[in-house]
Amino acid sequence: EELLDAQINEILITQAAEERGVSVSEGELNQAIQRQKASVGQQGQQISDAQLRQLRQQQLGISWDEYRERVRDRLIQEKYVMQEKRSLLQNTSAPTEEEIENFYDENATRFTNPAMVRFEHVFVDARNATGEERQEKRRQAQELYRSLRNGRNSFDGLLDESLDDTSFSGGDFGYLMRQSQQDRNLLGQEFIQSVFALEEGEMSDGVLESNVGFHIVRVTNRRSPRVLGLDDPLLPGESRTVRDQIRNYLISNRQQQGFQQALQEVVEDLREEAEITIYEENLDW
Repeated sequence: EELLDAQINEILITQAAEERGVSVSEGELNQAIQRQKASVGQQGQQISDAQLRQLRQQQLGISWDEYRERVRDRLIQEKYVMQEKRSLLQNTSAPTEEEIENFYDENATRFTNPAMVRFEHVFVDARNATGEERQEKRRQAQELYRSLRNGRNSFDGLLDESLDDTSFSGGDFGYLMRQSQQDRNLLGQEFIQSVFALEEGEMSDGVLESNVGFHIVRVTNRRSPRVLGLDDPLLPGESRTVRDQIRNYLISNRQQQGFQQALQEVVEDLREEAEITIYEENLDW
């Protein structure tokens, strides 16, 4: 019954939005999908369009076009509610410093940095390669490593060469988190364990293979797990602090509560105007 009510409410809002000429442009739809990509990604590593498509198709069992239409419908419904209840939604107050500090005191253990390592790598990309192509890329990475072992090149020298040689790349990977499911999915657990086994300043003893290719790794920083303070950055090198995250969370939570109230009022108004007939004999429950 709750599901049926929810479906009726969606239809009423969609019909009302259509009558009011509420629409969502392709640009607005694409921006919403880009925001989803950013929210799914971790550590500043935004997933690709193809990865988001695969993820949503696996989760929902629908095509990408069908998913885009679902997002469009949701955006139209949200836009209609915000237009109808603009005054209610504009009255969201910002949290006080006391509220932020109280939230932190009650949830301090939620704000932690897990064990992490930062590394530079010389990388031969093997994504979308056939079996034979992957073997060739492995041989290429091994040849690059041999040039380091026999002294013909240095790690920094390979990083410089990667700027001009398109057959491989090099540079700072950023921080790798031991408990990150996204990192495990992207790179593979065996690769992550190999990187975490290296000491700061140490280079990998040979070529490391990941799900995406072949790496020669040099660890530049190691960090132990720790609880973050209110003014600590969420991740090393980030400007956003725990305080910022709490403030944004509390604001978002209040906005969501305001939207739910606005949605309820809109639905009540539309149900009063609508003629709704439920044929109980057709419901098999």
